[in-house]
Amino acid sequence: MCSSSGKRAIAFAGALAVGSVACTEGGPPAGEVMVARSDSSGVEIVVISAERTSIPVAATLDSVAALRLGSPMGHAEEQFGAIGDVVATGDGGIAVLDVQAAEVRLFDETGQFQATLGRKGDGPGEFRSPIDLALLPGDTLAVYDPVPGRITRFGPNSSTSRVTTLAKVETQVSDGRFLRDGQLVGQSHWLDPDGVAPPAGEPTLVRNTVALTLFDGMGQVVDTIDIVPSLEEIVSIQMIGGRVSVLKRPPAFGRDNLFAPVESGTWSSENDRFELRLRETSTGRLLRIVRAPSLELRTTEEMAQEIRERVLAGAETAQERALMETWFSLSPRPELQPSFDAFASDDAGRLWVREWTPFQDGTRWWVFEPDGDLLGAVDAPRGMRITSATCTSVLGVERDALGVEYAVRYALHESVLCGPAGAL
Repeated sequence: MCSSSGKRAIAFAGALAVGSVACTEGGPPAGEVMVARSDSSGVEIVVISAERTSIPVAATLDSVAALRLGSPMGHAEEQFGAIGDVVATGDGGIAVLDVQAAEVRLFDETGQFQATLGRKGDGPGEFRSPIDLALLPGDTLAVYDPVPGRITRFGPNSSTSRVTTLAKVETQVSDGRFLRDGQLVGQSHWLDPDGVAPPAGEPTLVRNTVALTLFDGMGQVVDTIDIVPSLEEIVSIQMIGGRVSVLKRPPAFGRDNLFAPVESGTWSSENDRFELRLRETSTGRLLRIVRAPSLELRTTEEMAQEIRERVLAGAETAQERALMETWFSLSPRPELQPSFDAFASDDAGRLWVREWTPFQDGTRWWVFEPDGDLLGAVDAPRGMRITSATCTSVLGVERDALGVEYAVRYALHESVLCGPAGAL
């Protein structure tokens, strides 16, 4: 059965074969998103069909940021080394995690600097290399620092309220994302019990495996959520200055895994193709698979050569150029481009997915409802990494031509994100 309502046409097909799309003779009408649902052994399969060039607009951003923090000069609090995260605070301001400075800076809603949380070090309230920031209930800010495997919480008065060390797992939890209740989804390299041979001295294409693990508020392991392929890298081991050095670089079409916990579960997907998987966070049980084959693009020789030329243009010596030529020759040419390169979420539990581009300068974000429906597209400034969103604004990070990073907030207009379709 097919029906059409406004911007979305939905097909419910209980016996639909996995990978097929119902009611798409001739493709979906322009500006409509066709959705086919089926069940496979208790897992909901959602297949999206849409003409990618005419997908409905979920919201538009102002051409100028409502708030833009950062400067290559000026006061120290205005200069960011490397922004890891940007979140809204309970009083309407924003908190910016500077990974390089190992601190959190607080600003009010007008952008006026308020305070600094943390500093570089190993003591309570100090960080080595913090990577994730979240606002928890009670206006508590939580920071995850992977080097000591530690969560630090700051109360509303900006004082250190609690420090939690994660229980030991096989390898370091190198990445993490907080749930609203303070639990953490951590990503670590998974050790094969049969062992993995180290890369050879010659450059070698490697793709390891990572595990997603849920830690409770006390840092104890709850369960493994998923085990998935990790980032593809070209790896070589060299002797430099009498020391062993491991050199790594993603290939031209480097594929990766991305994850994002939301209210309804944890999305965890490798970007080899456009397939999103939602798992129950507490148990790892697979709940839903969302496939959008019409959003996949094939690799082309033209794109591969553009990547090669741009990379070689940055080589300053003959040796660097030779290394880049080797890197390019080892880069595989998958049939499909990677489908996405960044995940974010909003306060309604939607998943925001940024379209992959070879230099992480994409502009298009696809917005998916918790039930897997594709709500529409949002076009952001080139290369903007959205960190969080509401139905009226987005927060994120921009970088200028000189590599200077800025924390930004943009207002959203013509937004359908505040409508009943987004209600959980």
